[in-house]
Amino acid sequence: MHPSRPVQLKVCCYNLRHKMMYVDEREDVRGMVDDSSDTRVYFCAKSQESLGPDGTPVHPADCTPSRECYCRGPA
Repeated sequence: MHPSRPVQLKVCCYNLRHKMMYVDEREDVRGMVDDSSDTRVYFCAKSQESLGPDGTPVHPADCTPSRECYCRGPA
């Protein structure tokens, strides 16, 4: 974690996860993700894999409301 590195959170699937969410408290916001890294590995909290429950890849650009497994989070 580098404290001066800017974090720009964007709305995402509530089940989308990546390692930095457990390391950098600024990124520990369920339903929000900083997708600025092109080397980050994402996984789904529901499937516990890099593929979602629907068998397709997990990534902020791919995990959209058009997927049946997409979760908007608590209302």
